[in-house]
Amino acid sequence: MNSRGIVLAVAIVLSGEALFGQNLPPSAPGGDLTGMYTPDRMLDPGLGTAAGMLVDYGGIPINEASRMYALAWDASRITVRQQQCAGYVPPYMFIAPGNYRIFEDRDPYTQQLNSISVYGQIAEGRHQIFMDGRPHPPAYAPHTFPGFSTGKYEGNILTVETTHIKRGWIRAPGVAQSDAATVREHFIRHGDRITIFSVTTDPVYLAEPFAKVQVLLRYAKDPNGWLYACDDGEQILDKTEDRVPAYPPGENPFLREYSEKQHVPLLGALGGPETTRPEFAAKLQTATDAEALAKTRPSNSPRQESQAKDPNPNDGEIHVWPVQGNVYLLVGDGANMAVQIGPEGPLVVDTGAGKLTDKAIAAIAKLTPRRIQFVVNTSFHADHTGGNVKMHAAGQDPSLFGSFFSNQVPTAGTTATLIAHQNVQNRMLAATGEGRIPEEGWPSDTFLRDRRRKFHNGEGVEIFWQPGASTDGDSIVHFRHSDVIVTGDIFDTTRYPLIDLKNGGSLQGEIQALNFILNRTLYEHDEDNGTMIIPGHGRVCNEFELAEYRDMLVIIRDRIQAMIRKNFTLEQVRAARPSIDYDTRFGANAGPWTTDMFIEAVYTSLKNPPAASK
Repeated sequence: MNSRGIVLAVAIVLSGEALFGQNLPPSAPGGDLTGMYTPDRMLDPGLGTAAGMLVDYGGIPINEASRMYALAWDASRITVRQQQCAGYVPPYMFIAPGNYRIFEDRDPYTQQLNSISVYGQIAEGRHQIFMDGRPHPPAYAPHTFPGFSTGKYEGNILTVETTHIKRGWIRAPGVAQSDAATVREHFIRHGDRITIFSVTTDPVYLAEPFAKVQVLLRYAKDPNGWLYACDDGEQILDKTEDRVPAYPPGENPFLREYSEKQHVPLLGALGGPETTRPEFAAKLQTATDAEALAKTRPSNSPRQESQAKDPNPNDGEIHVWPVQGNVYLLVGDGANMAVQIGPEGPLVVDTGAGKLTDKAIAAIAKLTPRRIQFVVNTSFHADHTGGNVKMHAAGQDPSLFGSFFSNQVPTAGTTATLIAHQNVQNRMLAATGEGRIPEEGWPSDTFLRDRRRKFHNGEGVEIFWQPGASTDGDSIVHFRHSDVIVTGDIFDTTRYPLIDLKNGGSLQGEIQALNFILNRTLYEHDEDNGTMIIPGHGRVCNEFELAEYRDMLVIIRDRIQAMIRKNFTLEQVRAARPSIDYDTRFGANAGPWTTDMFIEAVYTSLKNPPAASK
């Protein structure tokens, strides 16, 4: 056929399409991203996985807290158990050295696209992108390394919004991405190449959004390499659990490694939003070493507060979240509450501040028709015990009917049994004035030593005393079959730990309690899932977040201890800002528990340690 014939044939086809398709709806946006891929190593060569030189932060709009965090990062931190097999977060996951598979999940009957998944070999992470319009979970829901993602096609570009991401990396040698970060990604396919344009917004560690481009190249055949076996182990045999490697402020021995080897002025290597601007190159021509060194130590700027979203709904309602197994979280009234249900009466851990107790009881009644049988208090503090009286009255404990208790107390079993360490009862008994819990709200079933244990609702329940942590009466509760641990105020994702010195609390006890919990946890895969943890305040977590909290306390402890050895006063310690790299995540300048109060509690604990810690 000659060229005129080809043109005529094409014209007939096009006219036919116009004729037969004139009543059809416009084609839906979309594309096909499926396939097997490898990262393009021509972009950011040398920065794959945990590689890259130390103190190379240029072009990243980090803030002061992030810079201090990165300069404190010691490569030996990876010897900490919970850091050894940690997963990868978006968009950093695409810098891993392994293979990737993108696949779809479609409804078998309608072929509607439900989700698109990006599976990464390293850490075996599955970045599942829901395409069905579902909402993102509430702020008190758990975070994972892949996060929770929803997507939509804009033309042939897949746009993805990801929230609920764990703390991860922007660059593995210390440049952190906080658990408050959100990520928007745009996947654009051109033949065998996918370009991923991502924008990370992180109010904790970034001064402004950070844009990045990554590329995946499609394999022609299956690379047959998809698994990543990882389990933690002892890396340094004499290393104790309360030792977390970190460089003291201003003492990073590799400060100039990158800048001197690459002939980059130190100021340019220290990052910040100014290093992303074209005009910054001219500034480097006159930059002094003193100007750069000033950025390696805490500034005199006002103390920062937490920039993370408050996970408490604060809407006057009780919200319920299924945690795992038989255990649920109740949130909305002060401290978190946990409820275990089953064939027997519910076991409740903590009763909140008492403002919404009627709604909490109603929420429990929707989970089970049985009345509350047991209430465990992890602390005597009012935000954990405020609902004791009403929950006590609303319940019953059938295990006491017909027992010798009923012979002594005719009303035995007609109310819920309150359980706590003896020191909780002692503190309630000694309390005076406004806010004192009435006697009906005091725990009557108390224990004195290490633990109280029960078998209830088909599983073992262990209540462990943690002496001298937040107070001298703290307990944790472990639901063994559900594998959920309720920590009380020992762990709090919203603030620094409340160390109540006048009621027997101490920093040393806090760290010991966190390590005790970590010795009872495990993860399902690469520090995700496994043992779930309900903190005293904040969102549901697993061991990774609790270990990060422990690491933070150890690092701050070591900094303040070093200052005490140099005879620093409390005011000098405060001025040195030993928590600067964590204040934008946990700090507070007002309210019942401020950063200054926390620093004072740490200083006092170390200056005058409790007898058991000396």
